[in-house]
Amino acid sequence: MGFLNKKAVILVMAVLTVFLLANFAGRSIYRLTFVEQLVTTALAPVEALVSRMSYGLQSVTSSTGQLFVVYRDNQVLREQIDQLRQSELNVTEIMAENLRLRTMLDYKKGVPQFDFVTAAVIARDPGAWTNIMIINKGSNDGLSKDMPVVTPQGLAGNVIQVFATTSKVQLILDPRSAVGSLIQRPESRVAAIVEGNSARPMSPHMVNLSRDADIIRGDKVITSGFGGIYPKGLLVGEVTDIVNEEGGLLKYAVLNPAVDFDRLEEVLVIIRSREAAPVLPNSTPTPLNPEQNPAQSSKGIGQ
Repeated sequence: MGFLNKKAVILVMAVLTVFLLANFAGRSIYRLTFVEQLVTTALAPVEALVSRMSYGLQSVTSSTGQLFVVYRDNQVLREQIDQLRQSELNVTEIMAENLRLRTMLDYKKGVPQFDFVTAAVIARDPGAWTNIMIINKGSNDGLSKDMPVVTPQGLAGNVIQVFATTSKVQLILDPRSAVGSLIQRPESRVAAIVEGNSARPMSPHMVNLSRDADIIRGDKVITSGFGGIYPKGLLVGEVTDIVNEEGGLLKYAVLNPAVDFDRLEEVLVIIRSREAAPVLPNSTPTPLNPEQNPAQSSKGIGQ
């Protein structure tokens, strides 16, 4: 009996011990959860603020990155647009040059009696813009002094000075120039000299016309072929006005040049002609030595 009572006491003590431990553990867990709730409740506004700040910072970072991408793409597009514009300008320039050269080629085919050298205008004399220009062909290309310079539209001038790779051209607008010319109209055929006018640089004059000379507005003026420089038949311009000189028996005609001198970019230099030079009345033609001027053929070249 004593042994059984001892076992019962031990069992009771064990049960009480487990109960107490379980109760203590339960209370500890409850207390920890309560503390956590208090902390969570106290820190909730802070966590919300931090969360909003983090989201805002992330949004700003994302927006900044997007702005950088947009800026970079915009720069690339600008470069592409600039390249396209430059390409368009290049294509337009090439097309314009091609049109001019095609026009020159057609003109050369229409006058097989002339041999030409095509030259580009590379400079204009600043002090005499309407009088002198420089072209990029010279003696190395067969050019020599007094060779005519033309465009498909008409007469531009003549070579007055030659270097190895360039030449200086005097335009018909120069007051020092003198072009033997005549009225193309069959009923007229009045001959005179066309020279530049310093008072009206873009309007050369046909001078020393008699008061009764048959010349009217709209008449075409061409080279007469006299003088040994210009061949006959090159268009000089059109008569726009006729002015009687004061106190005299003469008049002069104001011309609109056939060539647009403000837009000269390429010209043709006549280096050889197979046309016969016209002979002045009551004069004997002088035999021409072909070595005197390579711009003239064995038959000569007229003004």
